Amino acid sequence: MLIEEWPKPLIRDIARRRAIFVIGSGVSRHALGADKATRPPIWKSFLLDAAGRFPRTAETEHIYKAISEGDLLHACEWLKDRYDEDWTAYLRSRFADPNYSPGELHKLIALLDTRVVFSLNFDDIYENKSREINEASQFIKNYGDPDVCEFLRNDARYIVKVHGNLSSPATLIFTQEDYAKARTKHSLFYSAFDAALMTHTFLFIGCGYGDPDINLILENQAFSTQPGSINPHYFLTSDEIPEDMKKSLRKNRNLKTLCYDKIDDDHSGLVAAIESLNTCVTDARSALIESANW
Repeated sequence: MLIEEWPKPLIRDIARRRAIFVIGSGVSRHALGADKATRPPIWKSFLLDAAGRFPRTAETEHIYKAISEGDLLHACEWLKDRYDEDWTAYLRSRFADPNYSPGELHKLIALLDTRVVFSLNFDDIYENKSREINEASQFIKNYGDPDVCEFLRNDARYIVKVHGNLSSPATLIFTQEDYAKARTKHSLFYSAFDAALMTHTFLFIGCGYGDPDINLILENQAFSTQPGSINPHYFLTSDEIPEDMKKSLRKNRNLKTLCYDKIDDDHSGLVAAIESLNTCVTDARSALIESANW
């Protein structure tokens, strides 16, 4: 079902800055490189391009098979091993060197001015636009920072890099091994993420539903509470998602799916959806000012 009316609890919590946005590669895809043609790759296309460096033979066929079957973590791990010392340079050639400029979607998300944004992306495209629009103090935290949990109680704006940043390639969470190490070594961040789920409403924008760590946290919370005892979080995606997947996301991860008409391959419908959300939130904030019911 396409979005006809944004959920009132979601509008309320964004208006009061009690919502956290989680942005994925679908948001970065709305940026353009300096050549006005290149866009940041989504994970699957990035891996296919990376695999193309090597001849498709019996020795590499398992990588292509893993990508086609959605086992992207293992595919990435095997490709990283094959690239060896060239891996960092390849990452930067795809995610940094094109000199991406933020798109209209980045601007609209920044204008919603939520206090905390979790970014699953390695690039700094959204950070640049948010810093330009929201002149108030803004801090960038990585999942491994010893003070990463300060976003829970401080009143500043935060962008938390859930998978790391290209400025420190060694800390990127990109492979099966990376995820396993991060869960153990950086448990403070995952505890803070879990706490935020209990106290804030999450809106996932431009995200897939296959991130292992986020899925684990969502499922742990969904199954540790009585069904219906906690308001859902929200997963914004195109209307191509199957109905069965919508039901699974609600049952297993407490995610209510909100669908937009993608309109075209560039998902310009996502821009229109966030525009309408901005209108709703602006009206709600105006009402809060009038009532002084903060």
